[in-house]
Amino acid sequence: MRVSTLSRPTRTLGAGTVALSVGFGLLTGGLGTPQSATAAPQTSTVAAVWALPQAAAVSPATVTVTSATAKAQLAGTRVVSEAARHKGKKYKFGAAGPKRFDCSGFTLYVYKKATGKKLPHKANLQQRYGKAVAKSKARPGDLIIIRKGARGTHAGIYAGGGKMWSAPRTGKTVSKQKIWSRNYVVRRLV
Repeated sequence: MRVSTLSRPTRTLGAGTVALSVGFGLLTGGLGTPQSATAAPQTSTVAAVWALPQAAAVSPATVTVTSATAKAQLAGTRVVSEAARHKGKKYKFGAAGPKRFDCSGFTLYVYKKATGKKLPHKANLQQRYGKAVAKSKARPGDLIIIRKGARGTHAGIYAGGGKMWSAPRTGKTVSKQKIWSRNYVVRRLV
């Protein structure tokens, strides 16, 4: 079989590179016998080659994981966007929005609104929800629980860059602030 190819430019998408080659040519019939010149026109073939770093081949499972990761990142973005919408709203102990919040009421409201996930209205209880994530692996949209010993005392939503959205305390408003404690856990809900 003889196939001539016309290569198109390579596009970089996220972590991998996709190279598309479109092949045009005469297709042979049987075991290599050329078709006559009067044969019906053949259709072109399209081949997609995925070149991922440190990977020899792409399996459907890899594509699914990538797709799931993209969905999770999109959900995380929705959570952070919802949190940012409440910037400047006043703190009120026991409040769960939408006009006033305490810390766990804020995270409860934001996750429910952005993802439909239900959380209890206590930081100590919220630290049991979702999946534990290493601090170094935190991504925007993750739940941050600041602790005193092993007890959760404050809740926020990771915004990236070592910062979180939260309703800090009486006299303050919802804002993006530095994670001020080293004793905290990260929980992934989306």
